[in-house]
Amino acid sequence: MKKLSKLDLAWLILMVITLLNTLVAETVAQSHFITAVICFSIAFKGRLVIDHFMELNKANSTIKNLVRSYFYFFPMLVLVCDIFAAQLVLITTIS
Repeated sequence: MKKLSKLDLAWLILMVITLLNTLVAETVAQSHFITAVICFSIAFKGRLVIDHFMELNKANSTIKNLVRSYFYFFPMLVLVCDIFAAQLVLITTIS
């Protein structure tokens, strides 16, 4: 039997996480905890893509850290928007 390479294993992990996220999103009631779990998985998937498919783990540390911060910042922003949705509606509503 052929041994899986690191790239194949990373792809398999990405697919499993994506399918689990879809299952959770379709079957579980919305809550802040579920949103946090989904956001964490987005950050983890972004890190896998950056390190294995873009090969930025071998790049200049400044570039690597800037790209990684993107995948940490935006999932956190989604979570904050979910937690403070009512306040954001009040702030952004035109009266």
